[in-house]
Amino acid sequence: ALAFEVGGWHSDDLVPTCVLQTLLGGGNSFSAGGPGKGMYSRLYREVLNRYHWAESAEAFTSFHAESGLLGISGSSIPLKSLDVTRVLAEHFGKLATQPVTDEELDRARNMLKCNVLTQLESRLVLFEDIGRQILTYGKREDSHTMSEKIDSVTKEDIMVIARKAVSSPPTLATVGDDISKVPPYEQVAAAFQR
Repeated sequence: ALAFEVGGWHSDDLVPTCVLQTLLGGGNSFSAGGPGKGMYSRLYREVLNRYHWAESAEAFTSFHAESGLLGISGSSIPLKSLDVTRVLAEHFGKLATQPVTDEELDRARNMLKCNVLTQLESRLVLFEDIGRQILTYGKREDSHTMSEKIDSVTKEDIMVIARKAVSSPPTLATVGDDISKVPPYEQVAAAFQR
């Protein structure tokens, strides 16, 4: 996995970061597809459908009070570990230098709204959301306000987040029996200092 620091729960970048995660999407190469499965997300189109050796590629976020992480996890056979790391790094670099398309952004905003609103149909999730928002923010935002925030995210917001992220030191995590082909941290970090 390759990740970068982003803002936390109280950051103005929270909603744009969630849109970016949805835009990247991803999954594994064995998905059955179908509506809402993210088959048109960037990581599906540009990693899983392009590289036969890519077993998975998926964007993730982890938010905390003062900081957060935006990352992409990927997997392959050990022999292709260097290639997976290179492709993940290239995708972060591309986000920082090239605007996403209108179609990608519209799809990501709509999918994020759909995911949030569908989750809130469950009373258990709704009550958990109310509690979390009150504990975190001291108030609760309704779904209309949240949808407006999602709709207001622009291509420029996405590029700003990506540029800020890649200007911080990356986090690289590797798991497996044979990690000998994973590039050293210094090599990965140097790729973003150019």
